[in-house]
Amino acid sequence: MSRAIKFQMRAWLSPLLTSSRSSGLSVFGVAIVLACMGFAPSFSAAQTADATTVAEVPQSKLHYTLGIRMRADDLNQDTRSAKLRPVLGLRYGRWRVGIGDGQEWLRFNSFRKEPTLSYQWIENSDISLGLSMRIHNLNTGEAFDIFEPGRKTLRSRVLANMRITDRWSAGVEWTQDVLNRGDSSTLALGVSYAWPLSQHSELSLNSGITWAPAEHWRTAAHMNRIGAGELTTGIGSVGSGLSYKHSLSKRWAWYSTLGINKAVGQVAKLSGPDSLVNGQIGLLYFDR
Repeated sequence: MSRAIKFQMRAWLSPLLTSSRSSGLSVFGVAIVLACMGFAPSFSAAQTADATTVAEVPQSKLHYTLGIRMRADDLNQDTRSAKLRPVLGLRYGRWRVGIGDGQEWLRFNSFRKEPTLSYQWIENSDISLGLSMRIHNLNTGEAFDIFEPGRKTLRSRVLANMRITDRWSAGVEWTQDVLNRGDSSTLALGVSYAWPLSQHSELSLNSGITWAPAEHWRTAAHMNRIGAGELTTGIGSVGSGLSYKHSLSKRWAWYSTLGINKAVGQVAKLSGPDSLVNGQIGLLYFDR
């Protein structure tokens, strides 16, 4: 990707990040922020451009990630539950299923890691821009789970991740209910800070906010909470998360996350709990 495009992305994201306060994301991830790619001073400008172009074109070879995770929801409520789920990621060229081969999972603390079919339009050490589709469960407000019943829709997503410094990264996500079944659209902004603990482990803090039209908040409230019909467009969710990642070997890693999601604005005035705590622990195997 050219320097001009990279500078445009930074200029676009900077004012958004300046105005954001804390995070409202339902899924919290783990990340390793890699060092910037460098080229020897003896390289000419043409050689550097060629090397960058080659590096950004992924090879058409199938890679995968396998794993298992234990997820605990509503830890601060009487409705708390625990679920054991498999993890599957596939990558072929620029196409991904789930977390793909895990490279983006390692490079950015991208705050949306859901089972989706995605296409990585831009992908290098500093910036990632992807387009994706996923089946969304309107009853649970989460990605499709074969074990969970409920009314479904198809949600499209545009997700951009950018590394600001060696430790800071940021993300912007836009989603849209393609089938127009009530989920409408959402805009989420997030930032994360990576704190290396050793050569094999890292702690990550992330935060962000979620904005959405009234239709989305009403659907998310299931219209059975007092005041749901009066919800309006605006920011309705903020949150923060803590993640830990530990590399056991070149192919094996384990991770754990803990996050809190809190309703704000008019959404916080609805009946029922206005904050939820969730966490998970998982073991991953990377084909690389």
